[in-house]
Amino acid sequence: MAIPTEKRYRLSMSWNYEKDEAWLSEQSRQGLQLKKVGIFSYTFTRDVAMRYAYALDFQNGLGRGDKFEAYLELYRDAGWEHVSSYGGMWHYFRREWQPDEHPRLYTDYESLVTHFQKIKRVFISLLFANLTIMIINMFNLLSRFNDRPWSIIVPVLFIYVCIFIILGYGISAFGKKIQKLQQ
Repeated sequence: MAIPTEKRYRLSMSWNYEKDEAWLSEQSRQGLQLKKVGIFSYTFTRDVAMRYAYALDFQNGLGRGDKFEAYLELYRDAGWEHVSSYGGMWHYFRREWQPDEHPRLYTDYESLVTHFQKIKRVFISLLFANLTIMIINMFNLLSRFNDRPWSIIVPVLFIYVCIFIILGYGISAFGKKIQKLQQ
């Protein structure tokens, strides 16, 4: 018999991943244990006998081979269990909850700064990639819609402005986190 699952939906942003950790730990306190992560969705199993503390890590470029296994082994050795991954970049870990303990994957200043800088660089890369795509799209749209270019260009520009605001906010948020650690 299959173990019943429950789904929860939540909009979360990379710069607030600490809030996701707290939310997942709170779900665990209520008996919901994370099983799988999707886009805006979390699948849980119910087990009130266990309680976990959750932590998220951003690591891109690991694939699914030896590099990924070595990465998981590092955290297993530190007492963490890998639960799920999303997009091949965000990895969800948990360990048994202990009172008065606030477990973190990154415990030293240098590795936390490096972690934030890595995520910030991804946001910057996405911003420049989208800027390049936007410029190409604008040239294509202007050449194809000679009679009424603004009927399509304005909505497309609006979408890009929203994307740039989100990415810019992410860059700024991680910049502030880095700056706060360096003080």
